[in-house]
Amino acid sequence: MKKKKTNYLNSKLLYKIVALFFAILLFAYVNSSHLSSTRQQNNDAGFMSNKAVTMTVPLKINIDSDKYFVSGYPEEVKVKITGPTAMVVATENVRNFEVYADLNGLSLGDHTVKLKTTGLNDELTVSVVPAHVNVKISKKKHVVLPIQVRFDANQIAKNYAAGTAYASQQTAEITGSKQDIKRIDSVVADIQLPSKTQKTYTRSVLLKAIDKNGHLLDVNIYPATVKVTVPVYEALASKKVNIDLIASGAGVAGKKYSFSSETKTVEVKGTKKALADLTTLKVPISIMGIVNNQVKTIQINPSINGITQVNPKVIEVKIVVTDSSDKEDKPATKKDKDKVAENN
Repeated sequence: MKKKKTNYLNSKLLYKIVALFFAILLFAYVNSSHLSSTRQQNNDAGFMSNKAVTMTVPLKINIDSDKYFVSGYPEEVKVKITGPTAMVVATENVRNFEVYADLNGLSLGDHTVKLKTTGLNDELTVSVVPAHVNVKISKKKHVVLPIQVRFDANQIAKNYAAGTAYASQQTAEITGSKQDIKRIDSVVADIQLPSKTQKTYTRSVLLKAIDKNGHLLDVNIYPATVKVTVPVYEALASKKVNIDLIASGAGVAGKKYSFSSETKTVEVKGTKKALADLTTLKVPISIMGIVNNQVKTIQINPSINGITQVNPKVIEVKIVVTDSSDKEDKPATKKDKDKVAENN
């Protein structure tokens, strides 16, 4: 009886152990299924969630660029793209789309054009800022013009002088509307020198096309930049030279002008190269509106490269005004020649 009771107890314990084992397996299975389902939901949510990005992209102009020149539009615009996260991220990374203004078929003149996009998925929401641009369509013209280098000579240190500044190339190709091309006065490369410059200075400079009033013109310039060099030399050499008083400007009709000054020579300082061939310094005297004899105080401002100082800087000039004779002012007419022939 005792042995049967022991077997019974052992059998009951075994059943409990087996039941516990299956209960653990069932618990593990349920938790694993729940975790897998949660991960799948999270992945689906990540793919289906929306994202918005704003990008700056170039604006393309669709027109026959061989015939027409377009001005007034921005080179870049902002694009806001909203949609599924994965799609937006891919679009931002690849950027295989365009924002453009279609000008084909429009007449010459000013227009307001709506911007369009191409290459974007239909599931994406797109907004362009600005949505419209103002453009001006003109007949295209192309010219080649010389480059003028400009700098402030006052930035050169004392006892130093600048040589002839030069650019890496002498001309630039200008493309623009016929109206703007006609208005071009010069193509300039303005180089900013450091204060008290004592040595040759070189920098890359942006080219500008300006009108006679110095206003910038909306044209395309190639190349856009050039390398500019301003040679700077020590200028301690000095030399005495004669002055040559010359008329400047248009005088009064029928008047003749002569000049004289007690100052006959001046001392100039500069580079040895600038002084080598200098024997006379021309001093211009303005005669505009002068009808009577007078004495003027003239400031000498040498325009010769390499000349840094002139002493004296100011001289007194006497201007004598006389009437021109008819014979000097008027060429002989055919009638006059005939009279001379008759007298002979």
